[in-house]
Amino acid sequence: MCLDIADSIRNIHLKPSKHLSSLLLALFFWTPMATNAQDNELKPITFGDQATQYSIYQQGKKIIIEAEGQDSASGFFVPNPEICLDNNQLFWSWRVDQIQDTADITVEDKEDFAASLFIIFGKPGVFSQPKVLIYAFANTDLPQGSVVSSPRAPDNFRTIVLENQESPLMSWLQYERNIIEDYELVYGEMPEKMLHTIGIFTDNDQTQEPVKASYNLQSCNLSAQDH
Repeated sequence: MCLDIADSIRNIHLKPSKHLSSLLLALFFWTPMATNAQDNELKPITFGDQATQYSIYQQGKKIIIEAEGQDSASGFFVPNPEICLDNNQLFWSWRVDQIQDTADITVEDKEDFAASLFIIFGKPGVFSQPKVLIYAFANTDLPQGSVVSSPRAPDNFRTIVLENQESPLMSWLQYERNIIEDYELVYGEMPEKMLHTIGIFTDNDQTQEPVKASYNLQSCNLSAQDH
């Protein structure tokens, strides 16, 4: 079963020029909308006028989420992230088929992710400052394992480069990460706030160059869903 959900998502739209910092504001309004969602359903958030085209299909026992950039920035988030964890361990795999040629996550106007997971600690609000741990497959010459502070919001968004421009395309890559240990790695301290949500994010609103990725969040035990 393949569900094309890009044209039918009902969500929040924010200007893409500041999409990382806008993410926190979007999630503030998204939280009450997601309270009626099932724990293992993904809920969308879009920044700007264009949503990344996401399709969900079932492959055997796996739920695969495909993402294709449309000069867009959007993601999907799990309302109850605790279902994705086993002793703080997160398991997933992704595959990138196309990557933005000139993207650079260290430069504000080139900051696009081919594939990424966002781990958000703290409930977003008008006066709150949640902190975000990002795992990324990005077009960068930085070594794998490098930590990057976002050029937009360096105090609140830190990225671990899992894959770079030397990493293989069109291949499924699997991961197991301890999100608490990685949070301490990038921020130099243990998280003070509770885990709020986990999500996937593919965008090309800055470079407007083709990008295509697929995700399998196996530890979240997602269900096939209609939108």
